[in-house]
Amino acid sequence: MERWPNLLSNDVELSTLTGRLLILLFAISLEHILSINASYHPGSLWKFIAIKLARKSKLRPPKQQQISGMLGAITLFTFSLIITYALLSFATYPWFFEAIFLLLVIKSTPLIKNCKTIYIQLNKGKKSLAREQLSDVCIRDTQSLSTMGVIKSCIEGTIQQFSLRYFIPIVVYLVGGAYFLVFYGLTISLAQYWNPKTKYYRFFGKDVNAIKDIITLPFHCLLAVLIAVLFGFKHLSLKRNSWHRFGTGALLATTAQAMNRELGGAVIYDDIKKRRPKIGTTIKPTLNDLKDLSRLMTRLRQSIVLLIAMFTLATLLLP
Repeated sequence: MERWPNLLSNDVELSTLTGRLLILLFAISLEHILSINASYHPGSLWKFIAIKLARKSKLRPPKQQQISGMLGAITLFTFSLIITYALLSFATYPWFFEAIFLLLVIKSTPLIKNCKTIYIQLNKGKKSLAREQLSDVCIRDTQSLSTMGVIKSCIEGTIQQFSLRYFIPIVVYLVGGAYFLVFYGLTISLAQYWNPKTKYYRFFGKDVNAIKDIITLPFHCLLAVLIAVLFGFKHLSLKRNSWHRFGTGALLATTAQAMNRELGGAVIYDDIKKRRPKIGTTIKPTLNDLKDLSRLMTRLRQSIVLLIAMFTLATLLLP
């Protein structure tokens, strides 16, 4: 117990891991009650610049588009990381900026609210509004989706976004610190803006999305394991799925098994139909599954916060 009074003194120096854990606890606690409006989010300017760069080369041959995309990504990465370095190097309290970076990257509350909004709209028979709301979590064509298609798309898109925008940034920050977090956040944003499933960015965003897939693969699998821990290891599916990307397939298959529902199937991007294998069980999704999805994400979020709190307490108590 002698360690507790020392924490209040100015002479104590926390380890790097303990510092990150404390910053992370502060940031995710604040994110649960506060979300940054898109109008004020710096990512809006980043998106504007990224799309402008892509549009300038959309009429060029595929190879030139791919080269332009890589050069554009390197330029944006370099500029942003230089700004990050300047802020963290010259700031009196660098932890403050690290917390800001976390708040800019992590996102869970808007995902849960979006899921609830789609449920309410479908429950009121407002299918068109529900389809429009899907644009927050997926880029597939939604105009012709049935009610079951909207529900299935919401489940698939939301759990992927939860992994990309909440779970992975937390782990990335703990493992690599602020610079790795910023690099990850920029990569995910560019991969979303230059998604090759959209015809305009099919070649321009190819390399950025390949980098994103490599980074996220092990973390998607790790989140699948966490879901299995919470809802039963019998639902874990790391080998049985036949999805086109292993990490995403493992996450979707495990989620489908945990919810006892069927996911996957054909999707349409820019009027091009793509075949996807069906994963999970043979039970079709229903409207109430969106409530279950909200509860699943809430429980995941609570478990992640609890784990971080336990690790923080352990690093503070242990010598």
